[in-house]
Amino acid sequence: MTQAGGIPGRDALRVVMAGPLPPAVGGMASVLDGLARSSLAERVSLELFDTGKKTPEGRPWWQGVAARLSLIVRWWSALGGSAGCIAHIHTCSGLTFFLDGLLVLLAKLRGRRCVLHVHGARFDAFLDDLNAPARRLAAAIARSADAVVALSEDWRTRLSERVSGVRWFVVENGVAAPKAKELYARATGLEVLFLGNLGERKGVPELLEAFARVSEASALLLAGGEETEGFNGIARERCEALGISDRVRFLGPVVGDAKAALLQRADIFVLPSRAEGLPMALLEAMACGLPVVSTRVGAIPSVVTHGSDGLLIDSGDVEALADGLRALCVDAGLRERLGRTARETCLAGYGVERTVDKLLVLYGELSGCVLLPGVPPQPVPGNPDPA
Repeated sequence: MTQAGGIPGRDALRVVMAGPLPPAVGGMASVLDGLARSSLAERVSLELFDTGKKTPEGRPWWQGVAARLSLIVRWWSALGGSAGCIAHIHTCSGLTFFLDGLLVLLAKLRGRRCVLHVHGARFDAFLDDLNAPARRLAAAIARSADAVVALSEDWRTRLSERVSGVRWFVVENGVAAPKAKELYARATGLEVLFLGNLGERKGVPELLEAFARVSEASALLLAGGEETEGFNGIARERCEALGISDRVRFLGPVVGDAKAALLQRADIFVLPSRAEGLPMALLEAMACGLPVVSTRVGAIPSVVTHGSDGLLIDSGDVEALADGLRALCVDAGLRERLGRTARETCLAGYGVERTVDKLLVLYGELSGCVLLPGVPPQPVPGNPDPA
């Protein structure tokens, strides 16, 4: 467990935030990294707890069990200490959700207020596909938390239709603002950047088909790991068949400074996903001033307005995707206008400090405190002291 940023005074509200930490790849790791670097670490006593997988692929079952038991012991210990403590757990669908449910249970046994922060593009489908006993268990986990965070109003509506009796709270993902000079550090030749796990859910098959029709772009940069094992091999074969192997670069997972450099050099960002929550990669691209082409799925239409700060297409529409990429390639003015507005939209509505402000409201409601920068938590008149 690590202390994030500066250390507030001894009376500051303590928040133990659990999730995969960098150098782990993915949206959750990006969210936690951004919060650790934000003013949240100055306004509460923020401690980060790493739940990322550390055992190698193909490891024996007992090694996985031992790693999980070690994590449980460390989590129990992390929640000790001062009474005023909130456990904030970032989670997603699949087995991870049920494993994180154990962290919720332990937090409640410790007498801690608990926030469950739901990420993932298919969490609704995950709930729908569960059998009846697993669905009841998932609902019990969500109800046991003092608050469950959804990434948008749309996601709150969808999830509340599936799980009742939950205290939902909307907190959109947020990104830090890159330095202004980074907006113009573009490479020569038009480069289209895709940032995310390579697979069908992210629309990579459609992207390859569309890119083959866009001769105006010099390169397609695919940055990310495989969503399913063997996908890269299939994608490379498709590039060969389409005659675009010399224009498509498979970069693998890219994080930290290397990711920032990619965002700085690219001309266009594309994310043709079939399902999404609120993708951090999209927000990061917009914050850098990149014009985006994306799909009308998840919370993306609540962020991107077609023709104003990006271009939106229907999922799976290869021709529309090609048209959108081509329009941006041939019109430098359109790229500049959409990119500038994208940055303004992102930083106004999805900057990390806006996320911090919403989290402080949530923490304040759970702890009975008013949380202000630079001062210890102040009890709300009429509310009990922080538990």
